[in-house]
Amino acid sequence: MIVNHARHRRKPRAPLKPLGGLTLALAMLIAPGLAVADSGVDVSNYQGCVAQQRARTAKDNGVAFAFVKVSEGRGFTDGVADCSLTGFAQVGVRRAVYHFARPEYGNSADQEADWFLSQTKGYVGQGILPVLDWEPGGGQKGNVAWAKRWLDRVAAAWGTKPLIYMSASTIGMADWSSVANADYGLWVAGYPRGYAGERLRDPGAVPYSVAPWGFAAAWQYSSSGNVPGIGSAVDVNWFYGTAATWAKYANAPIDTVTHPATSTPPAHVAPVQTTTTPTGDANALATAVIQGLYGNQPQRQKLLGSRYAEVMSIVNRRLSGGASSTSGYYVVRSGDYLSKVWPNNWRTIASLNGLRSPYTIYAGQRLKTSGTSGRSYVVRSGETLDSIARRLGVSQSSIRGYRSGNPNLIYPGETLNY
Repeated sequence: MIVNHARHRRKPRAPLKPLGGLTLALAMLIAPGLAVADSGVDVSNYQGCVAQQRARTAKDNGVAFAFVKVSEGRGFTDGVADCSLTGFAQVGVRRAVYHFARPEYGNSADQEADWFLSQTKGYVGQGILPVLDWEPGGGQKGNVAWAKRWLDRVAAAWGTKPLIYMSASTIGMADWSSVANADYGLWVAGYPRGYAGERLRDPGAVPYSVAPWGFAAAWQYSSSGNVPGIGSAVDVNWFYGTAATWAKYANAPIDTVTHPATSTPPAHVAPVQTTTTPTGDANALATAVIQGLYGNQPQRQKLLGSRYAEVMSIVNRRLSGGASSTSGYYVVRSGDYLSKVWPNNWRTIASLNGLRSPYTIYAGQRLKTSGTSGRSYVVRSGETLDSIARRLGVSQSSIRGYRSGNPNLIYPGETLNY
């Protein structure tokens, strides 16, 4: 992301250990004058810049911290990240910066870690938590080695241990002991109330198993929060601790959390240039290019390497093919969004295609507009939506009918349609 260069760099402290029950209790006691509000949000360019006035409104309505998206893959930077980080700092909201991993595009963990580092190094030592957002496609959710490699590389550069974000169902897809045992804290996602309207609140204890972690540092309990100052479909979260606890996770002095630096203006840095050619599926790489994850020229050609012509031929074919609505499908054009194409029934289209907030669609994407195939599947014990999709040979977005409304929460005996 865009770098906010710090004037002074603090010497890294000893590696942070997980906060056990006694340590957590002590952390809450060492700064009795601090506010104990622990509700927060997760924002990105979908919410636009959360500048000072919006951030103030959010804080006045209970926002104590914000996870801000800064980068994705190995070439995408969120254009409003610095603006939102500055806005939150100006009103004293504590902050975290996260990277959305894309191993399914053939990127290595080192490449993506280096991209994240190049875009965030100015925020080191400011009480800000680095975070890995782990929700990749392409059967990569169980790639523990990739995730840990990214975490290790970022931890070495920041002098603090990043958190890792994943859904409760993803935890059960692999053995995450190596990550938990290396002291990387967990930010878990799971929506027991589905996608109904929510608000900032204390949701209580996480109702899912988080083993091999002993506890979760934070819980994203809904993506449908109504948060004044930010929006009505916002990811809302609960942090299990106070500002003092946050400072311990960030391995930074408490004053950097309670009084964030705001005086140093952001500054761009040159993107990391890599020479390794991506090894992912060409169609998946084309989707990544359309989403902007490989940047513009000449960066795009450098990142795609010898596969540039192959991938761009798919991109150009998708973008020049126009839109069609034959056979119950619509091919998304550049500039489309759901309410533009379907002003009266866009929510129906979203549900039909398994889309959820923030309802992002991409040029070249093929959306179902009517009907179902009439096929069904009964959920077995221990299955996830991802494992069912792989068993059936279909995409997760084509599976519907889970009664919770949450793709991360399905039940044995439940009948799904695809």
